[in-house]
Amino acid sequence: MVTAISCNVTGDDCGPFDDKFKTVEFSTDLKNIFISEISGLDVQYNTLESDTIGFDRFSITMFPISEYYSLNSERLNSFSLIPSAYACSPPIAVSEEMITNIEIFSNRNFSSEYTSGENLAELFEIVALYRNSEYQRSNLNEFLNSEPNVPDEIFLMLKSAPETTESINSRLNILRTE
Repeated sequence: MVTAISCNVTGDDCGPFDDKFKTVEFSTDLKNIFISEISGLDVQYNTLESDTIGFDRFSITMFPISEYYSLNSERLNSFSLIPSAYACSPPIAVSEEMITNIEIFSNRNFSSEYTSGENLAELFEIVALYRNSEYQRSNLNEFLNSEPNVPDEIFLMLKSAPETTESINSRLNILRTE
């Protein structure tokens, strides 16, 4: 006779599962973005096809590169004539890190108010996605003031057009705590 026992019945822990992660860096890129708010927030993006893009389609994408770790420990002294098989839903992995600041700089004057080397963060809004959630849209400074954990996807989008039509190179600084 073969019997299947769920870990919920026996009270045993399933796993170990990777239930925590640490962001080691971000993969960043410039993308062409389209956001629809017809039935919830829907984000579509693709690779830039030219060096010229409208400010309302410009996006800096940030995807965290993570290392996973588990709080569960393996059973050391376990012996059984019949190997155990557990059918459990692992917990959703979460980040314990908070983003404390995002700074965006350009190599040219963005406008008469924002010259080369000044932080342009207040000119951006953010769309962030967390696991098992919907996209959330807010001003970048409001997002940072909420002491957010590291999202799974970040899109930074300009709220206004630059005054120059010359090519602009940007630099992005991301500060986070562990």
